[in-house]
Amino acid sequence: MASSAVGADEVRLSRGAGDFVFTDAKGDPRSVTVYTYVPRRVDMKDAPIVFIMHGFHRSARSYRDDWAQHADRAGFIVIAPLFDAKRWGKDYTYPSTRRADGSPRDMAQTSFGLVEHLFDAVRASVGSNQTRYRIYGFSEGGQFVHRLVLTLPDARYARAVIGTPGWYTMPDFDVGWPYGLRHTQTDRAALKKILERDVVLLLGGADNDPSHDELRKTPQAMAQGVHRVERGENFFREARARAAELGAHFAWRMEIVPGVAHEPKKMSPTAAAYIAMQPAADSGKVERQR
Repeated sequence: MASSAVGADEVRLSRGAGDFVFTDAKGDPRSVTVYTYVPRRVDMKDAPIVFIMHGFHRSARSYRDDWAQHADRAGFIVIAPLFDAKRWGKDYTYPSTRRADGSPRDMAQTSFGLVEHLFDAVRASVGSNQTRYRIYGFSEGGQFVHRLVLTLPDARYARAVIGTPGWYTMPDFDVGWPYGLRHTQTDRAALKKILERDVVLLLGGADNDPSHDELRKTPQAMAQGVHRVERGENFFREARARAAELGAHFAWRMEIVPGVAHEPKKMSPTAAAYIAMQPAADSGKVERQR
């Protein structure tokens, strides 16, 4: 059972599977249950810290359980926060970029910033030597990860892996949030930096059902493509075009995983291969080894 809510100074990780409830004293006060897994033979001070972001069904615990095998194999710590639908709603994946008075909102005070603050709490709890984390999200979790990337240019991820979102915030300053970057604080200089970082987009080759019941079908989403593969390809193509316009060294990479539909457990081995691989240096280049 999860413990009562704790702040950063009270987070404790133990080997094997565990959980606690975290309240972010530096940002949004809504708490999250955090499911964890620490391989029994790793040195917690040196093990990479990996955030696994759940999808629409809010199954953070099952994501943690699935990723335990990958953590055991590669020797990393799994942190899987649960942003429950009743408490967080859309603020999980596309929080408002404006305050009630219309002024810009500090995105470090949203769900995206909570990951940064939780990272600090986890580091402190184990005396970690890690200065950067790795992060992966599937479906709605992929929405979370790519919007964290686009709105927090200085976020401390070493590698961000985006798993087949249903729709995107396009790197387009003429389209309003959450479908584009208008009304955000991400400017051209920030976007150039973002496009030079270590980001991987994973798409399931069979995730091409235009009638999938969880696929958003608003006019803005349909303008991005008729199914997840097409939308992902268009997102990546637009990101690459923005990089060329901005004179950025485009470091992002896309991989289409053959035969995988909208299936988190079938996508996780490929995602885990990227997560486990040592992130590139500051250039953010990704060199995948099979």
